[in-house]
Amino acid sequence: MNVGATISERFGRVRATARRDGAGVSGLANLLELSFVNAAGDALITVALAGSLFFSVSPTEARSKVALYLLITMAPFAVLAPVIGPMLDRFPHGRRLALGAVCIGRAMLAWMLAGSLAGLSVYPLALGLLVMSKAFGVARSAVVPRVAPREMTLVKVNSRLSLVNVVSGSILAPLGLAIAKIPYVGYPWVLRIAALVFLIAAVAVFRLPQHVDSAEGERRVRDLPAVAVAAGGSRAGMRSRLARAVGSLPVALRTAAVLRGLVGFLTFYLAFLLRTAGGTNLWLGGLAIAAGVGSGVGVFVGGRLGRRKPEALLMISLLGAAAGCVGAALNYTKFTSLLAALLATMAGSVSKLALDAVIQRDIPEDTRTSAFARSETVLQLAWVVGGALGLVSMGGTLGFALASALVMGTLFVEVTTLRRTRDSRRAARVAQRSARVDRLD
Repeated sequence: MNVGATISERFGRVRATARRDGAGVSGLANLLELSFVNAAGDALITVALAGSLFFSVSPTEARSKVALYLLITMAPFAVLAPVIGPMLDRFPHGRRLALGAVCIGRAMLAWMLAGSLAGLSVYPLALGLLVMSKAFGVARSAVVPRVAPREMTLVKVNSRLSLVNVVSGSILAPLGLAIAKIPYVGYPWVLRIAALVFLIAAVAVFRLPQHVDSAEGERRVRDLPAVAVAAGGSRAGMRSRLARAVGSLPVALRTAAVLRGLVGFLTFYLAFLLRTAGGTNLWLGGLAIAAGVGSGVGVFVGGRLGRRKPEALLMISLLGAAAGCVGAALNYTKFTSLLAALLATMAGSVSKLALDAVIQRDIPEDTRTSAFARSETVLQLAWVVGGALGLVSMGGTLGFALASALVMGTLFVEVTTLRRTRDSRRAARVAQRSARVDRLD
């Protein structure tokens, strides 16, 4: 009786925390609950696929299976991902319906996948789950500005959502692994449980307030006039919708994409390296913990600092990732590789929140939802490319040396670009003052 009361009391505290700062009134609390449930299903799917494609076979066979998985699922997704944002732009009045349909579709695919883990049909079913997962993320990004309380910035809202995802995955992933180890249960039942979780998410969707379906005042990014995105007010924005989506600072998107690609690279590269170079499941567990802790710390830091100085935060992210990779390249050990993974995932989380801050600051409110949707597809494609490169077999020193070169090169380019942009803006302000003085004279 006392135990039940204690659990109920703690659950009440968690809900009260989620509803503070106006989140309960605006509908953000409901979106947080939906995100928790969806992330729980994602974690169970990840456990089932990782167990059947990676842990249950030899390292050599696992590498070929994962490569086939990337080829059959990630390659088509690379084509489909840019389409997701524009498709959702066409249906701004049915966001709840779209989210609910995605959750029901994922439930059906997860249930079908439970009976197909041993066959080739696992790959098209996994592709469907991947596409729907990212469609959910893009649709949710479009909902966020509609439920953000007046007391909170979009950056803080996104940091809460990211933290919810980290917590949910940290709880459900070990639980799913424990369920899979039960005799006569295995990974198929983990997928069936995931299907039930997605059905719960489909119900939770319709607890969102009705105003999330409103598109009043919104425009799509493609409907915007061309804007200057480079130093000196050039017309480079005419060449790319993505360039227009990040306003005057494409640095943010490039940095976030590079760091997301680095996370994808280290995810596969270290998983195989630790398994083939004398590592045990304990070290693989350490890799998962490092990734989870890095994401959580990055969300915590970025949520508090991203709005103030996003450019500085982007540079700090690159420096942190570079420090971890350089350290592992100079003195490769299992410990330094896990430390590098922690710093990389932390940098990836911080850079994503910094990108959100730049979009919030530079993009007009009536086009911001479309910008969020399109940036999500770019980051996913970067993760796909990084993950594919992580399958290449190479030693620890060489792998981290290449990663260091990429991050350091990006840091040099971005610092140069920011300096050029700052000088251009300063020159523009001086020219404006001179013009005003001339008019007064």
